[in-house]
Amino acid sequence: MMPKKTWCYLLKNLRNIRSLPFVQSGNIVNFSKDMCGRMFVIDDGEYRILNFDSLFEQSCMRIGKPYQLVHQYTQFMVLTLAFIEPSHVSLFGLGGGSLLRTLHSVLPDCLFHVIELRQKVVDIANEYFFIPNDHRVNITINDALKEISNIEDNSSDILFSDMYDAYQMIPAQTQETFLRNCSRVLTDHGWLVINLHHLPSNRVAFFELLGTVFPTVILSSCEENIILMVSNAAPENVRSNIQHIEAMEGILKQRLSQLIPKLNPVNFRFTK
Repeated sequence: MMPKKTWCYLLKNLRNIRSLPFVQSGNIVNFSKDMCGRMFVIDDGEYRILNFDSLFEQSCMRIGKPYQLVHQYTQFMVLTLAFIEPSHVSLFGLGGGSLLRTLHSVLPDCLFHVIELRQKVVDIANEYFFIPNDHRVNITINDALKEISNIEDNSSDILFSDMYDAYQMIPAQTQETFLRNCSRVLTDHGWLVINLHHLPSNRVAFFELLGTVFPTVILSSCEENIILMVSNAAPENVRSNIQHIEAMEGILKQRLSQLIPKLNPVNFRFTK
């Protein structure tokens, strides 16, 4: 049964809730609304889910093991740590903070810059999703597509771009202006990682564009989305060490290395 406090909260805001479109079970423990739309936090006792008023989960956290990555696409994204030991990571889009929580726990000396469009998303992540709040984390409230122009050249080792509205990926993440800005912000051996819902309709033109901006391109398909990893480093200078992933597995108590064969790399190899 839904707690009395939750029922009262929902009844108070009932005029704003026309329907509950999500399919997740559990109690609605928070309902919020801003100019971009509605947000729900759903809790079933084992998992806590952030929903942006759609059938899709924007973020999911296992409450008893908050540093583990629930969604497979986030597990693919962190495999980038096999290629580089970052001292600075930027995240475009916070959501429920899954990547930030995990990366903050496995990279104790790394600094993080998060750019999130919606203040309410940050408020919810702070209250319900245990995101770290210390001197290593800087959060900027702005549109990352605009804010990236203000970021210094060669200032970040990894850019994680995971910008979605309720229903789809923000398409500007696959356009030339954004990609070139990311290349400018990245260090010489830095990586851009984009969570793609799907590839652009003109795949040939898209891959030609990627090739003009980044010398190294890796594409991986998972059950949920497509993960694009691109780097300023030339393929012959890219090396990957599986020990970095194994160390992360030890910290998280979660297997990730089984995903490595599903990467489709260009001219790189693993070393032990």
